[in-house]
Amino acid sequence: MTESPQAPLFIVSTGRSGSTMLSELLSLHPDVLSLSELFNALHPFGFRKDPIDGPDFWSVLSEPRPRHTAWLRLMERGLAIDEFRYPLASALRFRETGIPPLLAMTLPPLTEDPDGLHEELRVFVQSLPEDRIHRQYLRVFQWLCTRFGRRFWCERSGASLGLVHPLSHFFPTARFIHVFRDGREFSVSARRFAPMRMGMIGTLFKQRFGAAPYLTPTYQIPEDLPPAWRGLVPESFDVDVFQRFELPIEPIGMAWSEMITVGLKLLENVPAERVLHVRYESMLDAPHAELQRIVRFMDPSLDDPSWLAQAAGRVRKNPPKWVNLPADERARLESACAPGMELLRRLS
Repeated sequence: MTESPQAPLFIVSTGRSGSTMLSELLSLHPDVLSLSELFNALHPFGFRKDPIDGPDFWSVLSEPRPRHTAWLRLMERGLAIDEFRYPLASALRFRETGIPPLLAMTLPPLTEDPDGLHEELRVFVQSLPEDRIHRQYLRVFQWLCTRFGRRFWCERSGASLGLVHPLSHFFPTARFIHVFRDGREFSVSARRFAPMRMGMIGTLFKQRFGAAPYLTPTYQIPEDLPPAWRGLVPESFDVDVFQRFELPIEPIGMAWSEMITVGLKLLENVPAERVLHVRYESMLDAPHAELQRIVRFMDPSLDDPSWLAQAAGRVRKNPPKWVNLPADERARLESACAPGMELLRRLS
């Protein structure tokens, strides 16, 4: 098995910007293997050793990440985390050992038997000789393409704009599709989105008590934890408390602006012909034209009228919601998002 013959193709975004929708539409293409959340699932150890042999590389791919184990505890209590794709009833057997990251996020969308695919992949990966880690990933991508009868792969991870640096470093010929969205809409969506709420609430805990509650399977409850916050920690987690907990929106907008600023600077280091910027709102307004532009950038041979009609027909309008915020909150959000919005305007 040789490494993938194509140039690596990564879909990056701030998250909550339509990259999941794009990945799902590309998965309908008969020639495209669209992998979701692979590098997100493996973070932060996806590139910890280079070069690497097969058994050690399998450790990178299969070693449980504490945050997934922590997620399981919250999901048992009713929290919905869409990115966790393995069936919860089966996942609970991993309470103590931790769930392998590819089982948690990447393999379930590809097959009804993710455990069987995980085992097949283990046998293949452990047989690999020592090589540079990016070549090992390329061999895995090619193996998956062959396994599913596809000839072109792409990888998409949520909130992956910050991964442009390692991806462009380890995959120097990589091309990037950058999916972006109005920062004000991102902020409204992110404030409701469970993994991002966990991150924001975790930041508040860290600032006030020195440690975040959702990064490890166990968490020591601070003695001075306010009663109103007790439903946020894993040991006494309450979904209603978690969902009602008030998060100011302007820091989310500021964080988005920072992600856009840093991400665009990273993408500026990639040759312009290897970067495609895609506006989420444009995909909603003109799905046929935008999807055709995307696949032609990926590879002109992927321009398939039948797939294009099917995929474009699945795109649904999503009216803006930030305009419904109270006037003062809306004004603060616009100010917070202004730096990032200005940078994105320059792309058009």
